Amino acid sequence: MKPEPAAAPGPEPGHDWDPSLPVHQENPFAIHRELRAKCPVAHSDQWGGFWTLTKYEDIRAVGVDKERYTATVRSIVPSSPKVGLPRLPLQADAPQLGVYRKALSPWFSDPYTNRLEPAVRALAVDLLEPLVGGHDADVVGGFAEPFTVRALCLFLGMSDAEADRLKNLSIHYVEVVQAQDLKTAAAISREIDGFAISLVENRKAHPGDPRTDVTTGLLQMNRFTDTEVAGMVRLSLIGGHIVPKNFLGSVLRHFADNPAHIGMLRDSPALIADAIEEMLRLYSPNQALARTTTCPVEVRGKRIEADQPVAMLFLSANRDEEIFEAPDEFRLGRKQKHIAFGYGQHSCIGQQFARMQARVTVEELVRRIDRIEIAGAVQNAVWPEYGVAGMRARLYPHIA
Repeated sequence: MKPEPAAAPGPEPGHDWDPSLPVHQENPFAIHRELRAKCPVAHSDQWGGFWTLTKYEDIRAVGVDKERYTATVRSIVPSSPKVGLPRLPLQADAPQLGVYRKALSPWFSDPYTNRLEPAVRALAVDLLEPLVGGHDADVVGGFAEPFTVRALCLFLGMSDAEADRLKNLSIHYVEVVQAQDLKTAAAISREIDGFAISLVENRKAHPGDPRTDVTTGLLQMNRFTDTEVAGMVRLSLIGGHIVPKNFLGSVLRHFADNPAHIGMLRDSPALIADAIEEMLRLYSPNQALARTTTCPVEVRGKRIEADQPVAMLFLSANRDEEIFEAPDEFRLGRKQKHIAFGYGQHSCIGQQFARMQARVTVEELVRRIDRIEIAGAVQNAVWPEYGVAGMRARLYPHIA
């Protein structure tokens, strides 16, 4: 019997959009709205070509499809450098994905997060106090950035010297990414790989407390290679604070645009958790993550060939009109859950720690201020992130 002929490839995809353009940084929501309406499965020629899914249900479907999409090739578009440490567990598929997540779970549990909260809160208070008073202040560089770096280092069990080195690397990395200098960003990424590798070597020679030092704890499991441990630590080193930093910048801008929400949350602190979820929906800081097709797939009538990058545009999905009523409005008490932290087996393992940082920030902020006035231009994060990467503002104190 003759074998079945292979299916003919689909037509060459067109160029539907370009997220690298300045207009996308300035107002991505209008562009996403148009894509959802006219081209919900969009192709871009940028960065070697990739597909984008803009609809909520399509992205959720990819999140649970283990057969037709893989995370092992790339996690973002444009792809991170081919050489270097794997970002684990983000760049792993089942069953190994589950092995990594289970190993990391003690440090991402509620008890561990709760144990860190007093130190994280003290850090937030120390950083906020000098910014409140109605004077022009760098609220990202003076609060959101150092807060998220130091909180991450508390989480990982790093020393002050290690925290300072990470901060310097990350500041440089953010600067070149904002400038879209991908070549320099790749070089700094390799430096960050080296930082993670040296951290593993240090903990092998000088172990910390495995209950509070993630690197030591992973090494003492005797289950992973040094490269795997370094890869698990590496994932947190930048993503674990740059993404939360951008989100906290969005929170500050939200309060500047909606001053009544400050008093509302101060008067009704029980609403803070729900308010944070709604801000995560509106300002999803991981704008998009990527998978790669393992075979030809069809989504909404568009054929996507095998080995193609597919970006899951969470920022668009979380404003999908078919899912969320009045999607551009801030509304408490929504029933439908956002997917700002992804969906399925690859959903962000650090989401509870990120939520705790946001809650502590909002609690301490609304306790201290009545309003925020933006002072100057706002610097937006660039694809594939979203949020406020830089902002000066005046924080006017609350007088009880």
